[in-house]
Formats: sequence, structure tokens, C-alpha cells
Amino acid sequence: MQTSEHGSPTLLGASTRRIEDDRLLTGRGRFIADVVLPGVVEAAFVRSDVPHARVRGIDTGAAAESPGVHAVFGGAEVDLAAVPDRMPWVRPVGHVPLARDRVRYVGCPLAVVVADDRYLAEDAAELVDADLEPLPVVGTADQALADDAPLLYPEWGDNLLLSVEPDTAQVDAAFAELRTVSGTYEIRRHSAVPLEGRGVVAEYRDDRLTVWTSTQAAFVVRGMLSAVLGLPERDIRVITPDVGGGFGQKNEIYPEEYLIPWLAMRLRRPVRWIEDRHEHLVAATHARDTTIRLSAAVREDGTIAALRGRVRTDLGSGEIFPAGYGPSLVSVGSLCGPYRIPRQAIAVQGVVTNKTPTGGYRGFGAPEGTFAIERLVDRIAREVGVDRLELRRRMILDPQDLPYETAAGARLRSGTHREAFERAVVLGERMLAEERTNAGAAALLGVGYATYVEGVASTTFSITGTWSSQDSADVRFDADGGVTVAVGVSAMGQGAHTTVATLVAEALTIPIEQVRVVMGDTDTAPFGLGSWASRGALVAGGAIERAAEVLRRKGTDIAAHLLEAAPEDLELTGGRFQVRGSPGSAVPWSRVAQSALNRTFELPPGVDPGLEARAVYEPPGLDHVPRPDGKMNAAAGYTNATHAAVVRVDAETGVVEVLRYAVVHDCGRVINPLTLAGQIHGGVAQGIGGALHEHLPYEDGQPLATTFAEYLLPGTGEVPEMVVEELGGPAPETPFGVKGAGEAGIIGAPAAIAGAVEHALGVSGVDVTPLTPSVVRGLVEGARS
Repeated sequence: MQTSEHGSPTLLGASTRRIEDDRLLTGRGRFIADVVLPGVVEAAFVRSDVPHARVRGIDTGAAAESPGVHAVFGGAEVDLAAVPDRMPWVRPVGHVPLARDRVRYVGCPLAVVVADDRYLAEDAAELVDADLEPLPVVGTADQALADDAPLLYPEWGDNLLLSVEPDTAQVDAAFAELRTVSGTYEIRRHSAVPLEGRGVVAEYRDDRLTVWTSTQAAFVVRGMLSAVLGLPERDIRVITPDVGGGFGQKNEIYPEEYLIPWLAMRLRRPVRWIEDRHEHLVAATHARDTTIRLSAAVREDGTIAALRGRVRTDLGSGEIFPAGYGPSLVSVGSLCGPYRIPRQAIAVQGVVTNKTPTGGYRGFGAPEGTFAIERLVDRIAREVGVDRLELRRRMILDPQDLPYETAAGARLRSGTHREAFERAVVLGERMLAEERTNAGAAALLGVGYATYVEGVASTTFSITGTWSSQDSADVRFDADGGVTVAVGVSAMGQGAHTTVATLVAEALTIPIEQVRVVMGDTDTAPFGLGSWASRGALVAGGAIERAAEVLRRKGTDIAAHLLEAAPEDLELTGGRFQVRGSPGSAVPWSRVAQSALNRTFELPPGVDPGLEARAVYEPPGLDHVPRPDGKMNAAAGYTNATHAAVVRVDAETGVVEVLRYAVVHDCGRVINPLTLAGQIHGGVAQGIGGALHEHLPYEDGQPLATTFAEYLLPGTGEVPEMVVEELGGPAPETPFGVKGAGEAGIIGAPAAIAGAVEHALGVSGVDVTPLTPSVVRGLVEGARS
């Protein structure tokens, strides 16, 4: 047990064992593939093997006659509504769960086969004959924007799902007067690749649909199922079992999540679909694939007076909800980082191509924006002749600058921007010196840095056109003093059960063992928007704090009546209501609960039986749409961090090895150091993967990485031991003083590693990831020539 700043015991900051781990580590978890219902049949999908074609017909006759087959459907036979386009600021896609008229990417579902088991379903799927008339392929964003480009959606007149052109008047004067430094920065297409793929199980019984799905947002799935299936939400139950990693990729609503429930309703029996890895790599959303062109108006000392440029993202076919343009908007909001850059004017282009749709992935645009600005700052330092670290010191926010509004509109009310940077530099320079001592003078070693601000618990309205940012909690006492809490956030391996239980135990001053957590079921949990944008601790914490306050007030009134004391004379500590200064005169929660639930005749006059509370929390101060000036404060809070990466480069092979890594981070009050460390370590590992290894290349619309033989993931040998240090304290603007930390590890890694490679080679222009051996060899050869 820790001690708070007031000297009272607190669970916050203690390395509590995760309450979910025993069940998961002993094989008692229940993942989507473990959901097997009596009489269940299995589905397999027929997917397009051409990137762009007109659907002339689907012949399912031979498949329907195949052994064990119950049904085969093509798109024309599925009477589902199109997925609604609810965002008026983007072009309508009108996509349907099974292609009817046109396919726009390899992996697009064309037909579905239902059979006794998956093997029979796949055998029959091979007999489906899809008559596809090939159309010209749009392979890249540049091709999509050419004057003579084929159109994926002819009714649009171009291939832009989203196009935002800012007013540049506010930056034009700075660019007219000052030196300009420019660069183009690219993070190529890769993907989340969670350990567990996607899956859906559905059953329609007693006029009610129950859907088990591996998702991060059960209530959002319920809402979209209602819209597409035409059922009232009250007649749909969505259950999220254990989820083996989500990382934003499972925050999309996929065609299979509509089709499997439709099949269960049509066939009147349970239907199941479990994704295989090949399907995952071609049909689950991809991410990144963003090019950012930036120019800075630079003062004589190198500091930036204004930014202008363009964020361009290849969205693939765009056939996903929410649409994949959201990370582009976050990239724009991330460009100024923790720096005093007073103005920016950034255009956004979301381009459709014949590739798998892009969607969310951990960081959600922040790694791209951070990569661009940190690479540009290093370029400015070289061109102006200023040390790269000194230039950052000249621009980074100081404590006295807070509160501060960035050029994009983010309102930073707390943070340790300079302190985190300076500490990371100490660690980075020390690590580099130690590695140089060990490796010798000939080794190509370098250190790179990335400093950033991360918005947490953001609004979702700008990408869904429906939901905003609220979440709920039900907190209920049992007669023995135990507590059940139900919340709208969900678990996907990040320790959400432990976090929620800790906050409830803290708010009610009871042992964590007395708290039971319920989540991931739309019938038993209160309405909530799920887990994404590092929001869980903040929004669940806000709802828990409000519900707990209601219970504390009622508990105080009941305890005062039992003790024959005035309510204002009582304090709650250690799970007991006691008279101040008289520890012996006290009653525990269990006694209060007995009176509230069983011995109701003991209640004071005017107090109703029961001891439970429901509360809703919506973070204050959020902008759900841009303000008239185009700015937007889209997040409830902002964490900050600086990463330092030390690398070794083999100039002959082009192999980059990350030797040492440090993160100095501020997420407000730390709830559980073990859980936080796991979040950061895992995020850095994914960031290393995206920076050096992971890539989903295409050639003429054909994906070239469709198994793990071609899609390279970092293993334990590629991820070094890390130093992680936490700064700061309780954030004054958030419940419990906490901020999110789910994406902290991944945001800084690409920029820090690229900076380290550039430092090691003594070259400029390390402006693209992944830094594969061939890319690095090209940099070396360019420097030699």
C-alpha cells in the first residue's frame, strides 16, 4: 500500500498484480475461437483475387451441392442495407458487406459459404465461380491523383475521400519574410497484426440476436448492427470475450460482423467465423501509408515561426467504418508537438486506391506527425548550423508556458515537456557513450530523440458522425460489503480489469479483492464507447469517481444514523466510516450495506433502500467539430514523453540494430507501474517493428506480404531492454489525476530510430520507414557517392 501526498493510504502507484492474469495464464481465458454453441455451423468467405473489377456474376451452384454445405450467398442475395455514411465532410462510400457491383481490393468478400465445419466450407468456397471483369488498377496515391486516373467511385469525379484545404493567410507573412526549410516524410503501409485475429459468432433465438465478436467497442458494434440489419438496439446483445490484442485494428466494424449475424438470422442456427492469418493480412485494415510534406518558416536562430504543408494518406478502397481518414487529422494535430510553433496551415488528403482499406492502429496518426516534425527539426538544425538538441531546447515548452494552446488548437494544461526532454538526453548520451566504449571507434553508432505530446480520450464524432466521448459506470454494493462495478470500456489485454478495480477500491477505500469487474457485454454493462485513444482510465475513472461520490454520501448518512453522529463529523478511511478523532467509533461498509439492502428498517428517515449508483462522465472542454478558426481541442488530456534510441548500423548489409532504448514519460498520476511499463514496452516493440521491419507492399494492386514469411515482425532479439522513467504527478484537469498511456510507447519510436540512423551514418535524408536493409544501403551508397 502506497501513501498519498496527504499521508493517507492509497492503491494508486502500487505495483498490484493484475487480477486477470491468473485466469489468462492458466488457460482459462475465453477468446472468440473458444465460443462454440450447440448446433453451430462455420462460415468461409470467397474473396476477390483481383484488385479492381466489375462483378458480372457469382455462380454458387457447385458450392451449394458440396458435402456438408448449408447455404451459399453472393452479394446480390444478401438483403442488407449499405453501411451508413454519417460524416457529411467526406465522400459517401455506400459499401455493402458482400460486394455486389464492384470489387476494389484483393481480399474483398464476394460470397460466403456455410457448412458443418470450416474445412468443408473452404472446400466448397473453392467451387464458387466469380465472373469478374478487370478494371484499371489504381496502385498508389500519386496514380490516384493523376488527371487521367481511373476512378474507384465514378460519381465523385476524383479519388479523394477527404480533402481539406486550410486558410494559409495566417502563415503567409512568416514565409514571405523568413527562410524556408522543407522536407517530405513517409511512413509506409503496415498493420497491427494482433496475436489473435478477428472472429464473430452469432445466434438468433427468441427474436433476439446475440453476437460475440473480437472488438474494442461493443456498443458501437451494436449500433451499427442495428443500422445495417434493421433491428432495434434493444434486440441486439453484443458480447466481447477475451481479446488477444486490438491496437485500434479491432475498433473498426468489418463486413463479417454484419454478415455472420445476418446468416444466423437467415438460417435460424448459430454461425461462426474465425479469421485465419492470410485473411487477416489481406482483409483486416492496414494502417499508416502516409506522406507528409512540410515546410517551416525559420528564424535566424532556427526556431520555427510557422508550418505549412500537406498530410496525404492512402486509404485503400475506403470501405470500412469508421473511415480511415481519422489518423490524418490526428497527424495534423500532432505536428507542433511540445514546441512553441505559433502557426500552422496543413492540408489533408485522403486518397482511395485499390488496396485493403486503412483504419486505426496504435498511435492513430501521432507516430506519423511526430516522425515528420522531428525529422524536419533535425533538417533545420543541419541547414541553419545549430546543434539538434539546442534547437529543441529553444522551442520546447516550459512549465511557465502552461496552459498553452497549440497552433492546431490542443489545450495543454499540464505536462513536463522540458524536464522529460532533458532527462531523456542525459540517458541517451550516456547510453551512446557506454555502447561506444564497448563497440570501439569503428562501429557506426548513433542516438536519436523524439519528443511529443499525445492527446488521450479524444472525441470520436469527427470520424463516426454519431458518437462523442462519454462513458459510464455502475457501482453496486452487495450485503456483505463486496462491490460489483460494470463499465463501458473494454479489455483487450491492457489490464483494464485491474485498472477499474483499483480505481473503485481507491474511491471507496476498500481492498481491491472486494471488487468484481464486469465489462464487454451490452446487456450487463452501462453504455460506453469502448477502449481506444488511451481513454479507458480517464473516462472510466471519471464515471467511477462520480458514482463513488454518490455512494460515499449515502454511506455517510447511513453510518451517521447508526453511530448517532452528525454526517459532517464522519470520515471514510480504510473501508470504515469513523468519527473524526475517535477510531473506535466506526462502522464498516459491510455494516452500512446490510442496513441499505437487508435491515432497511435501520435506515435514517428519507433514505431509500439500496446501495448502488450509476454515473456518466463526458470529458469537459472537448471540441467535437472544428471551431470557426479551424482549430480543435479534440482530446480530454495530453501526455508527453521523450524517447531516446541508440542504434548500430552495418554499412555493408544495411541492418540496423536497436541496442538501447529509453522513455521518459508523463501520464499524470500512475495507477499501476507494472501495467504502465507493459504498455510502454509493448508500444516500443511495435514501434521498432514499424520503423525497421514491417511493410505491406503492393504491386499493381496485388499484396506481396500475405503470410508471416513475407511480413516481418520483430522478435525478442530485435527489442532491447528499456529504461522507462515516469515524471510528473496528478494532472489537475482529470479524474484521479490520471491520463492515458496506451499509445505512449509507439509514438516516438519511428522518429527516434530514424534520427539515430541518421546520426550513426552522418547523412541526411533518413525520411522514410521502414528502414529495411535495402533502404539503409541506399543511404550509405548515396553518402559515398
